[in-house]
Amino acid sequence: MDGLGAPAVVEFDQLGIPRIRAETREDAFRILGFVTARDRLFQMDLLRRSTAGRLAEIIGPSLVDSDRWHRTMGFSRLASDVYARLPEEQRDVLKAYSAGVNRAMDEFNVLPFEFLVLGYSPKPWRPEDSLLVVLNMAVVMNWNGYVEGKERAATLMRAALPSEVSAFLMPRSDHFLQRLTGIGSDRPLPIEKLERLLQCSEQPSGLVANPPPPSGSNAWVVGPTKTRTGRAILANDMHLDLSVPNLWYRAELHYGDAQLYGLFLPGVPALIAGSNGHVAWGYTGTGVDVADLVLLDVDPDRPEAYRTPDGWRTFGRRIETIKVRGQADIRFIVRTTQWGPVLAESLVGKPVAVRWTALDPEAVNLNHLDFDRIFSVEEAIPLFSHAGAPTLNVLLADSQGNIGWTLTGRLPRRYGSDGLAACAWGDGRCGWDGYIGMEETPRLFNLPSGVLINANQPMNAADRALAHDSAPGYRAFRISERLAEASGVDEGDMLSLQLDTRAGFYRYYRDLAMDTLKRAPVERHSERKALLRYIQSWDGRAEPGSSGLPLIVEFRRRLLDRILSPLISSCGRLGSKFDYRWSLADTAVQQLLASRPADLLPDPVRYPSWQDFLISMLAESAQHVLEEQGLNAIEDLSWGRSVGAERIAHPLSAALPFLVRWLDMPAIVLPGCAECVRVAGGGGGATERLVVSPGEEDRAILHMPGGQSGHPLSPHYRDQHAAWVEGRATPLKVGKSEHRIELLPAAQRAQEP
Repeated sequence: MDGLGAPAVVEFDQLGIPRIRAETREDAFRILGFVTARDRLFQMDLLRRSTAGRLAEIIGPSLVDSDRWHRTMGFSRLASDVYARLPEEQRDVLKAYSAGVNRAMDEFNVLPFEFLVLGYSPKPWRPEDSLLVVLNMAVVMNWNGYVEGKERAATLMRAALPSEVSAFLMPRSDHFLQRLTGIGSDRPLPIEKLERLLQCSEQPSGLVANPPPPSGSNAWVVGPTKTRTGRAILANDMHLDLSVPNLWYRAELHYGDAQLYGLFLPGVPALIAGSNGHVAWGYTGTGVDVADLVLLDVDPDRPEAYRTPDGWRTFGRRIETIKVRGQADIRFIVRTTQWGPVLAESLVGKPVAVRWTALDPEAVNLNHLDFDRIFSVEEAIPLFSHAGAPTLNVLLADSQGNIGWTLTGRLPRRYGSDGLAACAWGDGRCGWDGYIGMEETPRLFNLPSGVLINANQPMNAADRALAHDSAPGYRAFRISERLAEASGVDEGDMLSLQLDTRAGFYRYYRDLAMDTLKRAPVERHSERKALLRYIQSWDGRAEPGSSGLPLIVEFRRRLLDRILSPLISSCGRLGSKFDYRWSLADTAVQQLLASRPADLLPDPVRYPSWQDFLISMLAESAQHVLEEQGLNAIEDLSWGRSVGAERIAHPLSAALPFLVRWLDMPAIVLPGCAECVRVAGGGGGATERLVVSPGEEDRAILHMPGGQSGHPLSPHYRDQHAAWVEGRATPLKVGKSEHRIELLPAAQRAQEP
């Protein structure tokens, strides 16, 4: 192989997973680029195209809006700037990886079928393209549209509502988080101000947005006092959109004294989650806010100028051209500021720029490469703290039994604003004063409990101060509940916990529904009696055969919308696209339901009392779920029928319906729910399940949906899928060699006869 420094070997096991043995880091990642591209070239090309804003040119007009946003952010220019700033050692690895990818591309006699269907050939892989893939993950984990939508909504709420009301409607905790951390967040119920809002309400429903697909992930580490072997164990399951092929690429690398086992992101030469034999690590999403919307004041006499603390400054301008398959090119102008690009949509009547760590070349790096050189959690924590975007939680365990947690990525140091709502930075009263120093980055190490858990909740007061709206606390609470009872656990116990389908998040709404029905006269009301029996039949889990839960979930959704929408209708007058999407909204709703002030009754003309309102919500919920499923009797509705079969789809299957049976994974009803430890539904779920005790990789577990290959005709396209669906343990380490490739440096190969 050209560029190879010494002979190397790749062995593939029965699942097509490679074990790479090389002399140097550069050689190992050169070969990783080669084997990854052989299996996942189209996926890699989509990832770089998505970030660069170049999907419409191969797929068509449906991707123009996505391309426009990515072009506005300027990721292609950013990737070049980041690459120029990287240490030489990191650039060398990127070059080697790129060379391996390009060698694989050169060896294709026929390109993967996706390129043939779309009628284009991929361009050679550049080192900067790997950085585009890194930035793609920053978009997924720290932006993804949800962050901007929440900040826009918070800005409108603070502008339209009394401060006590906006604070009440944007709580920062729930009762599960309070039980976990002891940090409460209930605010006094601002009854009088809520009453005035209700009297002026113009929209009784429809402003509470449906939650996004499951995302975020679970990870926990248990110390020696909890485990059967007296060693620390890491468990990690990352929740993202499920697709074919799976997001992660499995591999095992051995070079010099280094050994890496686990998951790689196609296009990036760095181990994402796994073990190096001494330290194991896994990631989860974090609610830490690393992006702000900046309201701009434009000079009334010079619309090309905006205000800064140093005076008026002229907008930068660049022209972007989007090529569109089958249509004319689209040209548009992107205005830029000293803080970042100007977004397409204004806010509260002003243009908006974005300041985001991921758009700062100094905040993006490949320090993850040095994870092959860490031998303890104490060494790992500062290394992860120095790592670049995206910002994530990382949980760690080492072979000495230590456990720890910290945050990756740069964290902004704000002044004059908490960052939740947009504000004007032009007068110098709010903004960023650089980044928080490594010594200030929150971290935890060897807690007395012997357990560290993250399910996207704040870990401590310092972490919470950097976030606004975390995921509800039930998943973390349930994991904590199970681990508190456990002793002598092993890898199998950790996998069992990853598959837990207890749905205690909905227990409040189950109890509320039962109490409401028991208070109502049901003896002569057959429908209410049937609803009560149905709700009482719930087994507390989200299994396909569980009954009761579909009605409880719809009851909760309807309550949130009908109780909160009238209180926030004034926000819609300030922003036509306003919707309320606060993850911890249940805290506000449950506080209202606990007191049930008569003057805060939604639509008192229709409902004489809160009891009447709740009975009506139950009846409407039952009617909705029955009509949605085409059923006549509520007892016929199971959780599996309600959520339906999940089909993990290939990006092209919608356009090629006659190939769905070959491209997509089989449609199947999965256990779990969005609030369960076993997250499922909405097209998202566990993209992998990893359990490993560093130094004991022979007993470690790793499985993922789909298979190693992105080629539908490959035997490794779906051969890992059944184990993932069934929750069956499969090994982390590469198995017995089924196929072997010996690679020689070009000079040595030329000397052979």
